[in-house]
Amino acid sequence: MQRKKFKTQDMRYIKSMRCINRAIAYFILIAASIIAIFPIYWLLSSALKAAKDIWIMPPIFLFKPDFSHFVTVIKERSLFKYFVNSLIVSSGSTGIALFLGSLAAYALTRYSMKGGKHIAFWIISLRMMPPIVVILPLYILFTRVGLVDTHIGLILAHITLTLPFAVWMLMGFFKEIPLAIDEAALIDGCTTMGVLFKVVLPLIRGGLVATAVFCILWSWNDFIFAFSLTTTDAATLPVLISGFLGDYVWEWSSFYATGVVAAAPIMLLALFTQKYLVRAMTFGAVK
Repeated sequence: MQRKKFKTQDMRYIKSMRCINRAIAYFILIAASIIAIFPIYWLLSSALKAAKDIWIMPPIFLFKPDFSHFVTVIKERSLFKYFVNSLIVSSGSTGIALFLGSLAAYALTRYSMKGGKHIAFWIISLRMMPPIVVILPLYILFTRVGLVDTHIGLILAHITLTLPFAVWMLMGFFKEIPLAIDEAALIDGCTTMGVLFKVVLPLIRGGLVATAVFCILWSWNDFIFAFSLTTTDAATLPVLISGFLGDYVWEWSSFYATGVVAAAPIMLLALFTQKYLVRAMTFGAVK
């Protein structure tokens, strides 16, 4: 009888500890979510406030939305042109990086070559290089060949950093595919390139999506290449955003409105591809 009483008390203690641990876990998750979401809320709310209410203290949380700032940056600051430039540059650099990265990663993981590991490390070491190091050489080169302030020039500049990342990322996914699949496809009459594009790449489509998202994210947010290698024709959204905060004039309303437009596509992209991003964190190159 005494043993049964102690057992009942132990079960109650265990249940109470589980409830406490669960409450602490929920509290931590809610606090972390608020910390992560608050900058997004502040960006969006500031873009919808009247100019005089942005920095008023204490902050105003209930207000009538004002969309005039978005109309201003669209009409007066050619927002659509910068948005299209960002779209062209990020998609172009990502597409080329995925194509060339797939070829390089497949060769490094499927064929034995002297110094193959050193080649792979040399490729990823290029991604470790600070972008500012290559700005001046690229600017001199692009000036001589007429690629300054062009989409092609900025795409080529972005590839110098997105390609090494794509190669290293895709190598991890290729290594998870058994070599026997390639051999079976070759026996069935498939060419080497056919094995890559018809058999292997469809098997790692999740890895391709994850790699593409990371490449787009970096290219979309790049400022230093776009600021140094473009002026007006091929300038991207980060360059436009930086122009709102000068030495004497701070256009906070336009700054926040353009920030919302720049952040929205990336957030939507991450939302629709989150299952591939989670998989990339637990599988392949980032494992």
